[in-house]
Amino acid sequence: MRLGDHVLRLTGRIAAPDGAGRGGPDDTDGTTPAPLARRLFSGMGFSALAQAAPLLTNLALTPYLIGQLGLDRFGVWSLILVFLATLAVLDGGVGASLARFHAYHGARGDREGTGRLVVGSLTVFVGLGALVTGLGALLAPVVVSALDVPPHLSGEAEQLLLALGPLLTLALAANSAIALLQANARFAGLAAVSGGSCLVYAVAVVTLIGSGPDLPLLALLTAGRYLLTTVGGLWLGARHIRIRRPLMPRSAERREFVGYASRMQLSGFTVFLNGEVDAVVIAALLPVRYVGIFAVGYQAATALRSLPLYAFPPILTRMTHVYARHQLPGAVREFHAMQFRWLPAVLTYGAVTTAAVGLAVEVWVGPELALSGAVAAVLLAGYAVQVACTGMRTCFVRAIGRPGLETRYSWFSTAVNLALTVPLTIAFGVVGVVLATSVGIMAGSLYFVVLCRRLADLREQHLPKRWVPATALAVITAVLGDLLVLQLGWHGALPLLLAGLPVPAGLALAWLFIGRELIHGPSARAETTPA
Repeated sequence: MRLGDHVLRLTGRIAAPDGAGRGGPDDTDGTTPAPLARRLFSGMGFSALAQAAPLLTNLALTPYLIGQLGLDRFGVWSLILVFLATLAVLDGGVGASLARFHAYHGARGDREGTGRLVVGSLTVFVGLGALVTGLGALLAPVVVSALDVPPHLSGEAEQLLLALGPLLTLALAANSAIALLQANARFAGLAAVSGGSCLVYAVAVVTLIGSGPDLPLLALLTAGRYLLTTVGGLWLGARHIRIRRPLMPRSAERREFVGYASRMQLSGFTVFLNGEVDAVVIAALLPVRYVGIFAVGYQAATALRSLPLYAFPPILTRMTHVYARHQLPGAVREFHAMQFRWLPAVLTYGAVTTAAVGLAVEVWVGPELALSGAVAAVLLAGYAVQVACTGMRTCFVRAIGRPGLETRYSWFSTAVNLALTVPLTIAFGVVGVVLATSVGIMAGSLYFVVLCRRLADLREQHLPKRWVPATALAVITAVLGDLLVLQLGWHGALPLLLAGLPVPAGLALAWLFIGRELIHGPSARAETTPA
C-alpha cells in the first residue's frame, strides 16, 4: 500500500511540472510531455526496485527457512507475520494516509508541515507498539493455546507474540520513511535504502539461522531490517523536513488528517477480513503447517500482484499534484490518459501470471507443496481483476480526498467474502477459503467502477483490437515454458528465476500485438469521450 507520484523535479523543494502553474502548457490534457514521461518512468523503475527488494528477498529465503526451520516452525513464523501485517493495517489509517499528505505538503513546498507529520506519525507508532506489547504480555499464553501450535513450539510462539509490539513500531516507522521518500520523488535513494536493508537481512539470515529454536533470532533480524530502512529513509528525506514548534500537527491539520485516515482505516480493516483472516481461519481449523502451505501460495500471489502496483507511488503523487493545481477536471483527464494503458496491460499480465503461477510455485518449493500453487492461482485471479479495475481509480479517489469510496467497495467485497467462506470451505477445503476471497475481491472491484462513474463519470475505453489473441498467445507461451522447466525436476529460488522467464517472454509477444496502440491510442482519441 503505497502511493505517490513524485515526478516533479527537486531543487531543495518541489518545483512545478513543466509549464504547470506558470502559464505554460497544461500537463493534464491526456498526453504526457517527453521530459515528464521520462521522469515518470524513471520514478516507476526505481520504485519497482525499492518494492521488489523485500519480495525477492522473501522468495529467495522461503525455501531456505522451510528447510532449516521445518514446516511446523515455519508455519508459526508465517502466522506471526500475519499478525504483524494485520496490526500494521489496523493503525488508525495513519500509514495508508501518509503518502497522500506528504505529497500534498511537498507540492506546496511545506517542509514544516512535513516535519509535523513525521513527528506526529512516529509518536502514534510508538504508542501503538507499547499498547501491543502490553496486550501481548497478557494474552500470549491464551492466543497460543487457542491455536493448533505443537507443544514443543509453544514457548517460541509466546516469545514472538511478546516481540510483536517493537516489530510493529519499527515496521510502521519504516513505512513512514518510505512514504516520505516516495512523496518527494527520491526513488533512487529509496531503492538504495530498501535494497541495502534487504541485502543485510538476507546475509544475516543465511549466516545466523540454522536448524533449531531460532525464531526469536529471526524476529530480531527482521527488526534490524526495519530499523535500517527507517534510519536510512529519514536521513535521505531530511532535506524535505523542517522541525519547528509546534512539533505536532496543528488542530486544523489534525482534523483533516484524522478525517481522511479514519476512512482509510475502514478500508484497511477489510484488508484483514479479505486476506489476513484466511490464515487465522486456517490456523483455527487445521494443523499449523497448513498456515505455512497457505503462506507460500499467498506470498507468491501477492508478490505477482505487487508488480503492477510499483507504478502507484509516482502516479499517486502526480495525480495529487495535478488535482492541487487543476482540481477535479484535471484529475479526470489524468485518469483517462493513464487508464487507457493500464487496463489492457494489467489484464494481460494477470491472465498470464494466473495461468503460470501454480507451476512456478511447484518449481519453487517442490511437489509436496503443490497445494500452495492452487492457492496462489485462485487468489491471483481475483487480484488481477482488482488491480486492473481499481488501480487508477484508487489513485484518483485518494488524490482528490475521497477515500470513502474505496471504503465502500472494500466493505462490499468483505460482505461477499464472508457470505461465501463457509459454503466454499465445506465444498473445497483450504482452496475454498481463498476462492471466497477471490470472488469477493472481484465483486467489490466492479462495484468500485460503478461508484467512480457516479462520482466523476470515470469510464473505460475499448480494449485494443488484438488484445484477445495477444493475451492468448502470451498465456500459452508462459504455460508451456513453465511445464518444460518443471520437467527438469529442479526446485528452489534459482530454478524459480528460470521458471519466471517464460512470463516476460509471453508478455513481450503480447506487446508486439498491442504495444503500438497503447502508446499512440490516447493521442489518437484525445478528443473522444471515453466509452
